[in-house]
Amino acid sequence: MSEVVLYADPVCPFAWLTYRWLTEAMPDTHALRLRPMSLAVLNEGREVAPAQRRRIEDSRVVGRVLTVIEDQQAAAVFHAAVGRRVHEQGVPVEAPLLRAALGEARLPADLASAARSADHDAALRALHQASQDALGEPGGSPITTIGGRTFFGPVLTELPAPADGRALFAALTAAAAVPGFAELRRSRDGAPTMPKG
Repeated sequence: MSEVVLYADPVCPFAWLTYRWLTEAMPDTHALRLRPMSLAVLNEGREVAPAQRRRIEDSRVVGRVLTVIEDQQAAAVFHAAVGRRVHEQGVPVEAPLLRAALGEARLPADLASAARSADHDAALRALHQASQDALGEPGGSPITTIGGRTFFGPVLTELPAPADGRALFAALTAAAAVPGFAELRRSRDGAPTMPKG
């Protein structure tokens, strides 16, 4: 199977659902590559609603730590560990969460100190830019590359049942194989529903 790349912000609930879906729906999860993007960078210079400000700050904090993790596999483990704690366990993005996620990735806990340093913001912008370059235009979280073609989304509001998830993956793989396919969209209602973990 060809490689699937998911560009996602660890604090984005829609991206977390997409990650969980892919890990359950792909026939070979070894072909899944998890790469960071940043809602904080995406929204720089924009007015955001008060309810979103905390998520944007959390994005910057986690993103800064991701910039100091050199091994992509370890970064992916850290990324997923943060996502699970934030979205499924309701743990706030603070130093204990960062240290626990670093420990799960077998990384030194002192890397968490990067979270509060603006010295890492240029590197965070560069990480984010890779997602935008893959898409070819500005786009939010998640961004997915399937079969060498990159799309914004898919945006899920809940985790599909296993059979539905596999069918959705097969459909998107088929759509990605069509050179002229560019976009498919419908409206969504309400906040995403998270699995508990």
